[in-house]
Amino acid sequence: MNLGDANLRVVNTSRPALVHSTSKQSVSASDDFYSLSSGESSQDEKTTIRQYETPPLYAIPVPYQRKDGSDVKQPTVRAITRTPPAAPQPGPSHGSQQLHKIKRKPLSTESSPTYSTNEVISPPTPGVDDTPYIQFAIEQLTRDEEVNEALSSHPYGAPSRVSHPLDRLFPDEQFRLQQGFQSGDGGKRPSAPIRGYSDSSINALPATPTQDLSRFPTLDYLPKCLRLPSLIALMLCCVVMVVAIILSNAWSLRHAGLWQYDDVGTARYFVFQYLPQLLAIVIVIWTFIIQNALHRVLPFIMMHSERQAFTSSVMHAAALFPSNYVIPNLWCFRHGEAIVGVSLIIFRVCLFTVPLSSCLYQSRYFSVGDGRVWKWTACQPVGWTLLVLYLLLILALVLLVIKLRRDPSGLRWDPRSLADILVLFQRSNVLSDLYGSEVTAGRSGPILAKKYTLRYWIAGKRSTEIFHGVEESQAPLHGFQQTQREKRPSGSEIQEAPDDLESQQPLKASTLDSLQKDVHSPRIRYRWLPWFLKDTFVVAWIVMAVILMLAFVIVSFVNNAVQRGFSPLLPSETTPQGFSPADFLYSFIPSMIGMILFLLWQSIDMYFRALEPFARLSGSTRGSPADESILLDYTACLPVEVTVKAGVAGHYKVAWISFISLLSATLPVLSGGAFTSQYFIPSREVRVAASLPGYYALVVFIIIYSLSFVIIWPTKKRRLPHDIRTLGQMLSFVYESQLLNDSAFWQPRSKVDLVTRLLGRLTGDKGSSRYAFGVYLGRDGREHLGIDRLHRPGSGEMLITTGLMG
Repeated sequence: MNLGDANLRVVNTSRPALVHSTSKQSVSASDDFYSLSSGESSQDEKTTIRQYETPPLYAIPVPYQRKDGSDVKQPTVRAITRTPPAAPQPGPSHGSQQLHKIKRKPLSTESSPTYSTNEVISPPTPGVDDTPYIQFAIEQLTRDEEVNEALSSHPYGAPSRVSHPLDRLFPDEQFRLQQGFQSGDGGKRPSAPIRGYSDSSINALPATPTQDLSRFPTLDYLPKCLRLPSLIALMLCCVVMVVAIILSNAWSLRHAGLWQYDDVGTARYFVFQYLPQLLAIVIVIWTFIIQNALHRVLPFIMMHSERQAFTSSVMHAAALFPSNYVIPNLWCFRHGEAIVGVSLIIFRVCLFTVPLSSCLYQSRYFSVGDGRVWKWTACQPVGWTLLVLYLLLILALVLLVIKLRRDPSGLRWDPRSLADILVLFQRSNVLSDLYGSEVTAGRSGPILAKKYTLRYWIAGKRSTEIFHGVEESQAPLHGFQQTQREKRPSGSEIQEAPDDLESQQPLKASTLDSLQKDVHSPRIRYRWLPWFLKDTFVVAWIVMAVILMLAFVIVSFVNNAVQRGFSPLLPSETTPQGFSPADFLYSFIPSMIGMILFLLWQSIDMYFRALEPFARLSGSTRGSPADESILLDYTACLPVEVTVKAGVAGHYKVAWISFISLLSATLPVLSGGAFTSQYFIPSREVRVAASLPGYYALVVFIIIYSLSFVIIWPTKKRRLPHDIRTLGQMLSFVYESQLLNDSAFWQPRSKVDLVTRLLGRLTGDKGSSRYAFGVYLGRDGREHLGIDRLHRPGSGEMLITTGLMG
């Protein structure tokens, strides 16, 4: 190899230099500075040609002296030491050539320095271009200064557009991209991505597929309950309720009541005292289903919308499922979703339709002809109030239709399970912002002013591969960006932290050590539970439920109090407007108490649904298959559906809790119609008595409801390091998991394709098809706490603490 006039001398490790001098080598000499004969050669300068050895590609730390005299490890390139070769042994050489002793042609002392024996540069191999390796060595010598300059100039202390020396050796962007992704089916663990450097040619760029709609469908998928036919059906139900209320109020005023009162516990009694709130509770449960689906897709709608300036905070603020149905979520207003916020507030207000419907109809003594008769009549103030609430509900549904028609979801199918979410973030470049969030108690990651977008993408300008997911536009894809853990440390951290030879900069020893300790800490691992499921509150719920149940049963049946009735303590006479203070009080208050009990159990039910996949992942050292863990979609199931699915799957606790959630809907219905004012002829007074058939059913359901609090005691396997309501909190357990590299999550065409891939592993690779929650070895080569496959070829199993003792 001939470098022309370039002559590489001994280079200072801090100030590399390339010295040019005039070469006096003969043109007739060989390409490798050797000649078979030379008059100026000497017998003392004999050497033997040896096979060329490629210099090491990575820097070798050698000590140098600080000003204070202390030794410090500094990444640099060390001179290659050569020892005189031994005398050649007779014998055949490779092919037909023989090893010959030749004389080295001397170089002029005026143009070349004199090197010691251990500083002689290895002779090049004839016919091999060593230019890339020499360029790489020069890059290694000057790399520290480039990184320091880039770090000091970047506002976040991280280079954003610094090329890597290997890019010259591998100019193909697709080859470099594949180095950051390896299928989980391989026999060895994927190599850690190059950290600290990015290539502008491998940025995530928006793409718009123009053909093959079967492979790239329109990104406007919505769950069935959010589609136009379902919302119109609910609006029609509300219109029916509005028309019924208007007719009842108008007919009662013009025709002296609605229907003649016959007795307690009859069919007419059921129509006027139980049916209105029964229809109202059905509509309320329907709104719960809509709210559940809306929470599930709203974060993705916001990330797909072009109107959102910054959507990175959506991952940490938008809940994937409602934690309660009482307190409205105000984060919608803070993130520009006022339409959704108003709709959710109206849904909460419409909860009062159930207790109000229980006192919509009252009995009144009318004068008909020459006689007087008891008849059912509509309570005018309650009826018009219900009319306003149902009109508001229709308005909320219309606003949702406008919102969902204007802003597509950006989804190809419903993200019902953890596996569906992993597909959207499988190649995402936003996961690096979640570093260390799996062990944090508060918000899972920093709030950065970034634009996260859900759409179709391509990897670089020259790439033709289109993929779907959440990315930060014009930012390097995963494996080519600097993460939060690699920000430039302070001076004190540089002195105490070890050097990372690959990134050529010191690591934050305190941060890394803290993370490695936290992932193994039982205190952090089992730190979090919802406040209402903590031991103290569960004990309080059980004690309160049992005491109130016993008091309710004793008061009801001692001395036949329910049958004989009790004094109303309020005026019981019904006004011409159909309002009776006593009937209103003993219908509205019991129904409201039953509604509170119903809403309380909804939060318990929803959290047990959400925690069940994690309970299965950490409940056994053998892990859990995909269909019982990462594919579980209990939070997205209908009330009856989740009971059946959980019961068939053997998840009996979730099945029973979801059954009680549906059973508790009867409490406001029965309690609102059980009591009514009756005129007792023997005593000639009005007393409040109960309808015994409905009251007996109410007592049975209250006993079942109260005793079910014993079942909600959560075991240790349901405890997590932090909450799982938001996308950021959910992804904190998988952001470095090699699960994202599995081929099962690599661009599935549909939900059926994804399920087929995950369940198809069960027959072919039983050991690799089970998943667990514990300490795993991440893609960065470090330990993390979260979800991964239990066993991977070439690596050990995950460290799982099952928590069966608690």
